[in-house]
Amino acid sequence: MGNILAILDEEQEYVSRLLRFLNSQKGQEFEAAAFTSEENFWQYNKKHAVGLLVCEETLYASMALVPECPTILLSAQRKVREGAGPPTIYKFQPAQEIFDAIVGYYREIMPAESAHRTQGTRIVTVCSAVGGSGVSTLAYLLAKRKAKGEKVVFISLDPFFQTEKSEPEANEALTKAIYFIRQNSAKFSEKVKLKMVEHMDCLYGVAHWADLCECGRKEMGELLTRVVDKGHYELVVVDAGAFTAASAGCMEMSDVIILISGEGRKAAGKEQEFMRQARSADAAFAGRLMQLASQPADKMLEEVLQKLG
Repeated sequence: MGNILAILDEEQEYVSRLLRFLNSQKGQEFEAAAFTSEENFWQYNKKHAVGLLVCEETLYASMALVPECPTILLSAQRKVREGAGPPTIYKFQPAQEIFDAIVGYYREIMPAESAHRTQGTRIVTVCSAVGGSGVSTLAYLLAKRKAKGEKVVFISLDPFFQTEKSEPEANEALTKAIYFIRQNSAKFSEKVKLKMVEHMDCLYGVAHWADLCECGRKEMGELLTRVVDKGHYELVVVDAGAFTAASAGCMEMSDVIILISGEGRKAAGKEQEFMRQARSADAAFAGRLMQLASQPADKMLEEVLQKLG
């Protein structure tokens, strides 16, 4: 599925205002394009992969062909229709509420698409709401242990992470991978070199904080998919750290999310906010969650291995 959001409505002023608002939002997963005629939309659709169509309800009903992409209908009626067919939202509500509804629906359909693209590969993400809880250590030990019997790749979003046997050329490997994803480069597999450490492939190392801070959910999801395609791995272990757009992209793709809980009231408050943001980004988050109390890494590892099987 493409990441292009198409808006189709015959009211030029309405379409222009909504498009400006959508394009003003930072960190969104999609690129917006707008059309005031069915003909222009179909011409554009022939050359671009439209991932989601937001279409005026009566115009959609009169279309000769039904779009193959997921669709949301814009209704002029405040009491929107329910039941079978595409979901409907009120078109004259505030732009922010329209944006939130679109994003919510987009995020509902993306996890299933992501899971299909990495079918046959299990993805495990390790994270925490507080620093110093052993996320990187546990993730690395888990990957190393699993690499004894499976083909494994370890990915760290920790900008300071170094493996036990690091080499200088691996220090900016993740930065390069993010760059080629953003360029939508067909040379990703050729250009991105993973370092073999302890019988597993590793991808880590950034040149600047911004490389991770500016990496969105969709970009990280695409990066994981490309890595899996590159190596045909049985297991991907991600050291994701705290909640960021990049870690959210990893969690959406994951079969298991390991959350290490800290101690004390302050840690509990941070974890509550972490959970709120994670559920907001991915409605299915809780169903894949495995929570651990922070303790020595070897004890956490044994607990995880028992639960993972």
